[in-house]
Amino acid sequence: MPIIPSHSLTNGLKVVVIEQPHSHRVLLSLMVRTGSRYETPAENGISHFLEHMLFRGNSSYPDTVSLNRAFEETGGMLQAHTSVEETEYSLLAHPAHLEQALENMAVFLRHPNWADFEKERRILLEELLYDYNEQGLLTDLAALASQALWPDHPLGLSVGGTPSSVEGLSLEQVGRHHARYYTPDNIVLALAGRVETGAALEMAQRHLGGWQPEASATERGFLPAPAEQPRSGNPLTPGVNTVPDPDNQFHLQFSWPAFGYNHPGELALGLLLRTLDDGSTSRLQRVIREEQALVYHIHAGNSAYQDTGSVDIATSVRAERLGDLLEELGREIRLFRERGPEQEEVEQARRRYLFDLEFDRDSLSAQVDRHAWPLLYSRPRGEEEERQMISSLGRNELSGMAASLFDPARLHLTVVGPVDDSTPALLAEKLKNF
Repeated sequence: MPIIPSHSLTNGLKVVVIEQPHSHRVLLSLMVRTGSRYETPAENGISHFLEHMLFRGNSSYPDTVSLNRAFEETGGMLQAHTSVEETEYSLLAHPAHLEQALENMAVFLRHPNWADFEKERRILLEELLYDYNEQGLLTDLAALASQALWPDHPLGLSVGGTPSSVEGLSLEQVGRHHARYYTPDNIVLALAGRVETGAALEMAQRHLGGWQPEASATERGFLPAPAEQPRSGNPLTPGVNTVPDPDNQFHLQFSWPAFGYNHPGELALGLLLRTLDDGSTSRLQRVIREEQALVYHIHAGNSAYQDTGSVDIATSVRAERLGDLLEELGREIRLFRERGPEQEEVEQARRRYLFDLEFDRDSLSAQVDRHAWPLLYSRPRGEEEERQMISSLGRNELSGMAASLFDPARLHLTVVGPVDDSTPALLAEKLKNF
């Protein structure tokens, strides 16, 4: 499938229409360039707070019940998600009710009534408790790893904020954030499914074309990614951050600085990581779980932003087997760094990657991710272009990338669990295997 061209409404809002006539639904997705990367420590969590407040009601539907009912009468449930660099709202609509769904979405984004602010704050504080233990310590692995990788930078902030930052936010601040970031030039609208391009553009213009911005892009805060930071932590274990948490397991995330999704090596990294973790016969699943029976789950992936990122391996293990896990995982990562993936691993990962390219044709969300989401910070890439690039990658190129990325001197390890006085020495000894 070639790249679907984008269209601009009269106010600059970008629209992508992905016609899938075989589908019996339409995925409506609105993506906004705002997230924790655009925040300060004092206002950390404000993008997420704003996302929640939009569900509290607006000029057409004054409360959360009537608002959600209006969306549900057009198809599915309205979903929302705030992340580091964007906030997304999505709905699966019945094709016969698409225009009403789009009208509802326009009012939802443009005209919140800011009801029940304190009630929503209480809900958000309850949600934050999932990330903290009874001692009030942050235990979310991804958030802790981000703090270590990007200290003193917005990339190190938690998406949901902290209890103190959420407690300190005012309705006036949230309103200003809405005016600054929720503007047509800062939004991408995608419609995918049983929808015709001309009709969809007319609907979008009717309901969103009259929206005029209240702020300019120059008023939006954005800090470029910093240079790689020196590792902090205990001198015995540089780069290691331990958080004591009474549990019967240790939860670990191994993170290495990497590059973002605009880097020319982005696709090669995706293929490389599949050789480590893509199906039960990939290396980490086969060795660490199936052969050694050390863990129930282990996952290798990457966190990618527009100008930086990380490679991450996350897993959990019972306390008495922490040393065994570190020894075996360290051996595998060291061999992977020194020798790269085997040719058979590369070919298997490539086959599965190319299968997924075809499978994605049947996924409305995957098509939105391909054709619309990149317009926030990047450029769309066609399926055939991606297929050719993946087909051209060889073992030597992937091995060179593995040698560069999995440098033990760049490893950041986050450990949450039953840490005691013996843990630092154990970590120091076993990390030598990496």
